[in-house]
Amino acid sequence: MINDKQQWKKRVEIFRFIFSTLMINNKDANDIKQKAFESLKFDGVQMKVVEYFADHQQEIIDLISKQLVSGWTWDRIPEVDKALFISAYAEFKATNIDRKIIIDQSIITIKHFGDHGSIKYINAILDKIIR
Repeated sequence: MINDKQQWKKRVEIFRFIFSTLMINNKDANDIKQKAFESLKFDGVQMKVVEYFADHQQEIIDLISKQLVSGWTWDRIPEVDKALFISAYAEFKATNIDRKIIIDQSIITIKHFGDHGSIKYINAILDKIIR
């Protein structure tokens, strides 16, 4: 259980980093990687996730946007939900971690940092994009 909690804390660090990147609207991949390298002590796996996010940011946003229900756009989604979607998808693509673990831990994360009303739609979208 301790290992699970430590892994979750590492996911939260990535989630927070991506959230802050979205808040300042930083889209420059090299700048994102440099800030991650300089300001945070990410391990190798965490850096792979950040690098995937930095290199594929718009592709990830486009993929998620296609899964939104009619009438919803990327701009309408709360920033915390955006960061969660991106961090979960980037982790899935950059690592060999099982999709169920990523989705389950994403739900735990949103319970701590987001709106509990978002859980169902977050779970549904993650289930579609993390394959």
